[in-house]
Amino acid sequence: MDSPDGLIWLAEQNYGWYIAAYLFFSGLAGGAYLTGFVADLFGRRAADATTRRSMRAISQWGVVLALGAVGAGMVHLLVFHLGAPLRALLFPILFVNFGSWLVIGTWIIVGFSVVAALQALWLLWGAEPVGRSSFPRAISRWIEGRSGVPVDTWLARLADWTAPGRRGRLAVSAVGSALAVGMVAYTGLKLGYVSTTVPLWDGTVLPFLFLASALSIGLAATIGATALFEGVHDTRITAFSVADDAIILGEILVLALLLTTLASGGPGAVAAFELLTVEYGLVFWGGVVTVGLALPLVLSVGLIAIERRVDVSSSERLTRFVRGVYTVKFGFVVLGGIALRYLVIAAAYNAPLSV
Repeated sequence: MDSPDGLIWLAEQNYGWYIAAYLFFSGLAGGAYLTGFVADLFGRRAADATTRRSMRAISQWGVVLALGAVGAGMVHLLVFHLGAPLRALLFPILFVNFGSWLVIGTWIIVGFSVVAALQALWLLWGAEPVGRSSFPRAISRWIEGRSGVPVDTWLARLADWTAPGRRGRLAVSAVGSALAVGMVAYTGLKLGYVSTTVPLWDGTVLPFLFLASALSIGLAATIGATALFEGVHDTRITAFSVADDAIILGEILVLALLLTTLASGGPGAVAAFELLTVEYGLVFWGGVVTVGLALPLVLSVGLIAIERRVDVSSSERLTRFVRGVYTVKFGFVVLGGIALRYLVIAAAYNAPLSV
């Protein structure tokens, strides 16, 4: 609708919090799967059994979080947004317009879900799982023991029957990684399709921002869960943390590019910049920048300084402290990812359209 400032504003909010939740869970799923894939590669190259076991636990957390997150994202999209979850069962018939990012994204998500489910089957039921990330296997065993229905036995047999071998599973993991990247990037491309009228959804910058953020929050959630439930010894947690720091620095650069693009754009883009940094300034500067980006980097510097000066494993108390700080750091990263996606939606539908 027209307003006295000469700009055109959206008359109603078509995108709600559930879209922000969907974007967050999609990014978390993709990033967690990629983290598990990297841990799987480390585990294959590790010489000692302890490191291989730790990398196996991270890989398990990666696929478990990926499946849980993609499922939660679909619930928010199909139930809360579309209100027609049963139509999703007909997607092979209905979703055939491959010129649409909605259709392309749906097929990517389905393919990713199938690959992630196979990886979970092979990791948790194809061999004896390790750590607390094996709780799905414990649940199937409990069901079989209590009800007498051989659920765990069936899943173990299915895993043995479908197992492609070490090289085959690595190839499937590579395909899943490509689908994970595509799933994360497509959400930005889908929003960017209307960037000519919604300046905040810049079709060039937003996909890279979503990709960097997804890699960061997926790594943070996976390694954070590992630190919280499995501990920090022999997990290469410092290497994963530094990798997350590098991704965060890249995310800062992409975010700065988006802000520069908005600030130097037309009236609609400038209004979106002011809305993002002023009206939503508390969430942006406090949630995204401080909690999601700055504090994790500060905590990482402190952790590296501690680990260089003392042997963390020499004291149980120090080990618990470092474990707790890592968990807090990764928790901040995830909270920042939630805030970012909320702002991408909330600030966009409260910003004027470009004409």
